[in-house]
Amino acid sequence: MERRDVLKAFAGGLATVGLTNLSSASNVARADIVTREPALNEQHEDNVMKKYDNDYFYKDGVFQEDRAFEAYYEMFARLNYSLADSLRANKDFWVADFGLGDFANVGMGGIFFFNDKEFRYFGHDIYLLPGQMIPEHRHEAAEGLPAKHESWQVRYGSIYNFSEGGEKTPQALALIPKSQQEANAISCYNYKYLTVGQQDRLGKIAAPHFMIAGSEGAIVTEYACYHSMDGLKFTNPKAHP
Repeated sequence: MERRDVLKAFAGGLATVGLTNLSSASNVARADIVTREPALNEQHEDNVMKKYDNDYFYKDGVFQEDRAFEAYYEMFARLNYSLADSLRANKDFWVADFGLGDFANVGMGGIFFFNDKEFRYFGHDIYLLPGQMIPEHRHEAAEGLPAKHESWQVRYGSIYNFSEGGEKTPQALALIPKSQQEANAISCYNYKYLTVGQQDRLGKIAAPHFMIAGSEGAIVTEYACYHSMDGLKFTNPKAHP
C-alpha cells in the first residue's frame, strides 16, 4: 500500500474503536486456548499484510523510525484500527528496535496510556507487525515496588504468547527469529496462540516471557501493575529499551 493510500484511509475517518469488554475469559486457563493459527491457505488474502525486510527499516545501519511508523500505519488501515491524531508518530506513539538491528523480526510499537506509580496501575497498547517479536524479558522488583504483573487482551490480529514452563510447543522454533536463536536469547519454548478477544496473563511473577505476532500483525492491550524501566530485564544482553 502506498503511503498516500494509508494516509487517505486515516483521513477518511476510520471508526473509533473502543476496548473490547472484559469477561470471565480474563481467567481462562492457558490449556483452554486455541494453539494454532489457520494455515495460509485458510486465510483471506486481503488480511495477510506484506512482510517487510530490514533493508526497509535501516539506512547505513541506522534505524529509520519514520519507516517503522509507516509500516504500523499500513497495518492499522488494514485492520480498521483508528489512532487519534494526538497520539500519532513522534508524540505518544513510539517505536523501538531495542538496539538489535532486526526490526523486521524483533521490535514493537506502542502507547503507554497510563503508568501510575502512586496507585500502581498501567495501561498499554502493543503494536506488532506480522511475525514481529518482542524480545524475551522479565520484570523484577524495583523502585521499592513488587515485580510487575500483567495480562494481555488481543484486540486485532493474533499472537503467539510464549511463557516459562510447560512442554516445548511443536514448531516453536520455526516462529522465533533466527537473530534471537543465534544469540541464545530464548528460554521459553511454550506458547499459546491467541486471537481477537482472547486474554491471557503472566503465569508466574518475574518469569521470562515474550510474544510474536501472527500473519496479520497484532494490536494487544496490556493491563498491569506499574511498569518500572529499572525492573525490565532482557534475556538478550544486547537488548535495551
